[in-house]
This record gives sequence, C-alpha cells and structure tokens, in this order.
Amino acid sequence: MTTPTDLDFRRAMSHFATGVAVVTTRSSAGEQGATISALTSVSLDPLLLLICLNRDSATYAAIAESGYFGLSVLNNSHKDVAMQFASRTADKFASDVIERSEDGTSFIKDALVQMHCEVVETFSGGTHALFMARPTSVKVQEDEAPLLYFQGKLGV
Repeated sequence: MTTPTDLDFRRAMSHFATGVAVVTTRSSAGEQGATISALTSVSLDPLLLLICLNRDSATYAAIAESGYFGLSVLNNSHKDVAMQFASRTADKFASDVIERSEDGTSFIKDALVQMHCEVVETFSGGTHALFMARPTSVKVQEDEAPLLYFQGKLGV
C-alpha cells in the first residue's frame, strides 16, 4: 500500500457502487436541486439519514437556508434525470419528470422513494457539508430496479 493521492482516493472510492438520488428544495433564490450518491441511513431511533453536498453548490446554500429537502431515489430509467440534476442547467425544474407534494416540495416522478426531510444538524467535511435529517413523510415504489453509480458510470 502507498499513501493515496486525491486521484488514488477517487479511483478507489469509484469501486464502491452506490444508488443515485436527487435532492430538491426551495429558498429565497428559488428552486434548487442536485444529483447525489452520498446518502446513508443513520438511525432508526430517532429516524435519521445523512446526505452530502459540495458547499459551493447552490443546492447546499438553499438547503442550509430552508432547513428541508425532498429526496428522490432514482430508478434505472432515470439516467437522463440524474444527468439533468448533475448539470448547472438554469432551470432543472422545467420538466415533466417533476411532481410536487401538497406543500410544494419537488420530487422526481416514478422515483423508487420520495421522502420529505427536515435538517436537524449540519457538519463540515472539507469541501462538503453533511446534512443530517429527519424524514417527515415517505412514499416507496418497489417494482423498479435502482439506478446505480459505479466507476464513474450510471446504470451499470
């Protein structure tokens, strides 16, 4: 073994397959959203999960301001959606893949999971921030395969 460089570390972590999700929120800057693969459950008592976002992103700033986010776990047919929300496109929400809950939170249609979450704590981790959140509502659809991210590729 050798001391890892940032490239070594990135390559090593690319060998860990993850699911893909989209987080959305609304703040004074309008609607924001991003594709993420850094998502994990934390606790069942109390119910907690964790997401990770770059602190330079507009979505990070919007979640930090609003204190909530919508989480959509993508299915294998959502590759284009993942790319759309990973981009810096001006209006990611001008699309027929968006649906809104009663409170106006945006979710991806036909996502495996749609979950409304309230931030309970924020941590700093280098260039990124970790939002620990409490789910307040959830909808699960179990008849599709998940969209996976592995070695820099979607849907492998």
